[in-house]
Amino acid sequence: MTCLRPFVVFVLALAACATHDARPERRFSGFLDDYSLLRPGGPDDVALVYRNVDAEWTSYDRVLFEPVTLWRSGRHSLDAVPEGDLLRLVTDLETAVRRRLGAGFALVDEPGPGVMRVRLAITAARATDPVLDVLRARAGVRTTTGDGSLDAETRRFVDRAQIEGEVRDAATGRLLAAGVDERPRTGAPPLATWADVDRALDTWAGRMCARLESRTRGTR
Repeated sequence: MTCLRPFVVFVLALAACATHDARPERRFSGFLDDYSLLRPGGPDDVALVYRNVDAEWTSYDRVLFEPVTLWRSGRHSLDAVPEGDLLRLVTDLETAVRRRLGAGFALVDEPGPGVMRVRLAITAARATDPVLDVLRARAGVRTTTGDGSLDAETRRFVDRAQIEGEVRDAATGRLLAAGVDERPRTGAPPLATWADVDRALDTWAGRMCARLESRTRGTR
């Protein structure tokens, strides 16, 4: 997949780094339907990726982009991280991807022929957990503002979270691509401030969307 570094998730691969470390214990949230399809990504790709070899990418020119969510193991599993920070991460990722998608595709609100449905989530949960909580940006809820330093717990969360994502045919539900990405353990620039995070998100969104554009235009 292209926009979602072939996809998809979401970690914060905020880093926009081309290499990924092998991690012996990778935990999946259950956001994606079938993790067995995923394979290690190549250079400049997401950590794990699936692409449907039969997908007719050039038949798509519009995107239905669903709101980004955050999946956690119960409502209190991330109590150490300020709630406003979690909501900002969700909002900033959605904003970065929507802005970049809108530069290359028509964004629509309904499924139909030629429409891809894109879903992304920041995940810090295991599908085996008895309770999963899905956090969404909500009107009237205060999020962290400014470009200043990250809270220490927020920084630790960003370093270990994942981004998961998928692209489907919006009309039929057919899976076109899926992926899981994460922040590299080594070689990634430090994320000490919100300005660092937003730059990393913008870079990640740009690479993801450029890849999606190249496939739908038949250049890759």
